[in-house]
Amino acid sequence: MLNSLKKEMVPFPLNRKLCSSWAKDLPKGGEHIIYTSYMYQLASVFRTYEKLLPRLASISGLSKIASLGKYLIKPTKEDLERSSLILNNIVNLLKKGGISFGYLYEEEPYSGALLLEMGFIDDFKEYGRRLSDFFETKGIRKLITVDPHTTNALTRLKGMSILKVEVEIYFEHVQGKSLPAEYVLHDSCLYSRHLGKRDTIRKKLVNSGLILKEDPFVTANETALCCGGPLGPVDFELSNKIAALRSKQLSKLGVPVLVACPLCYSNLSEHMSGIKDIAEVMQ
Repeated sequence: MLNSLKKEMVPFPLNRKLCSSWAKDLPKGGEHIIYTSYMYQLASVFRTYEKLLPRLASISGLSKIASLGKYLIKPTKEDLERSSLILNNIVNLLKKGGISFGYLYEEEPYSGALLLEMGFIDDFKEYGRRLSDFFETKGIRKLITVDPHTTNALTRLKGMSILKVEVEIYFEHVQGKSLPAEYVLHDSCLYSRHLGKRDTIRKKLVNSGLILKEDPFVTANETALCCGGPLGPVDFELSNKIAALRSKQLSKLGVPVLVACPLCYSNLSEHMSGIKDIAEVMQ
């Protein structure tokens, strides 16, 4: 991962053209850009790598094998179509709100969130300095993020006085509409507990026309379980058990589930169906 980040600014070899193919008419570059960090496009691929880590760790010549990753391990057609729909819905919501922005396409780098979440803080800081220099070289002044892991990583870099660009979350600038329906919201731990956006997301969803079903033992800020995703690279089996437990809790409430994070979707969808991203229901 470190070698790939140093060489390519992505955590593992990937087909950048394929992952940026969702955007067809956005200006390239500019002072304000939408920043995906490939999270929606690669959520299922992250999960696949987590499953393979124990085997890969024992293989000699791993770097040569890893270089073939973009051919051997890649998003399914279904995953790409879903991520394209979500990202384009986000773009349309922002445009309706009068927000102008560009996109870096194949030049987009990864945020470094994995380094932070796995505890490699020194490496995270080092990568963050390179990331900051990259954005400065491109003349970028503002990043519009679309997922909690990227947002949290960039926020931490700003707190360390490493990142200079402004960071904003897309849903803070949109006023979408949705068909009246009842959902239970599975909170992203990063949005709700680390970034303080729990009430902001709820307000946006309720104002759009949705009805949120709450339960003090399932959806309260103090009681809501993690999806288990961040633990995946360290202990995939335990991560999967947490995801199964969280899915069981949510299913008991008897209504469809909403998520605001691609990794939450990837983890929970292995144990339950009918999950939607908030950007799939707001129009």
